Formats: sequence, structure tokens, C-alpha cells
Amino acid sequence: MSEVLSQLSDEALLILLQKGDHKAFEVIYRRYWKSVYGYVYHNLGSKEDSEEILHDLMLSLWNRREELKIENLKVYLFISSRNLINKSIRSQMTLRRFREFQLLNQLHETSTSDDMIYSEEFEKRLNALLQKMPEKTALIFRMSKIDEIPVKLIASQLALSEKAVEYHLTKSMKFLKKNFKNFYSAN
Repeated sequence: MSEVLSQLSDEALLILLQKGDHKAFEVIYRRYWKSVYGYVYHNLGSKEDSEEILHDLMLSLWNRREELKIENLKVYLFISSRNLINKSIRSQMTLRRFREFQLLNQLHETSTSDDMIYSEEFEKRLNALLQKMPEKTALIFRMSKIDEIPVKLIASQLALSEKAVEYHLTKSMKFLKKNFKNFYSAN
């Protein structure tokens, strides 16, 4: 039966899918998973995120099979995956802003000010201060505190000792704490 289904057109498979045919869904999955996964991976560069998006896409296709009006299955899958990619990127940007907010709190932990929120001024100030640091120190700071890469991995990627990475982190944190004090007194 599955071999017969694999010979069917996308349109015929969609009709069966709308009726709840699990085998038709499996054929659709097998027919498109590699190309959709490749497209998502090309855009995100993360195996885990790509697998998650492929899973979410196929789950949505199955769960919404009765209400969807799909004219071209391939186009639908790629547009839907593009939308999921965009959603993932937006959430990662939000996560990055949240990490920067956490960093702000860490840098200014002695302040009791209620108006400590992430702002464009903070980002501009942080970037300006990172520009003033030695390039390697700024890079290590970004990798550790913004991208949350472990010290061991940073050391491996930059061919440095863990002690050297920790030295750069300590140096960058002292520099930022000192220079962010002026930022808060001005705001």
C-alpha cells in the first residue's frame, strides 16, 4: 500500500491526508523532509533548531490537515518553514536582548534603581565600550557573556589556555563595571 501511495501526486496525497490517512502523511514526510531540513539548516546553521522546525512544521501539517487549503504542497512547506525560521530568529534576538539585560544587571548589581531596563542606549554604550577594548578581550567577552559559550570551548576555539580566557573575562568585566558607573549617573 505504501509503495502505491508513494507513486501518488502531492494533490492526491493531500486529499488522503485531509481524511486522516497516516500512510499519506508518512509519504509526504519522506518525500520532503530532506529538502526542507536542508533549507532550514542552510538558513539557521543549527542541527537542533533545524530538526525542531521540521518537527513543528510536520506536526502543524498533521494537526491542521482538515482546515488547510493547500494548492501546492512543496510551496506550502517551504513558505511555512521560512516563517518558522523567521520566528526562531526573532526569538533568538529576544533571547540575546534578554542576555544583554542580564548582563546589565550583573554589571550594575549594587544599584537599586527600578528603571534598569534594556535600552538602545545600553546596547550602544556596550558596543562603544567593547570597541575600546583590545580585540581579543572584546571577542572573548561577547563569546562568553552574550553568546554563552563555555570558557573551555572558547579556549579551544581560540587556541588559548582557560586561564587566558578567564584573564580576558576578568579584564573586560572590570572595564565595563568601571565605565558603566558613568552611564548610570548620566541616566
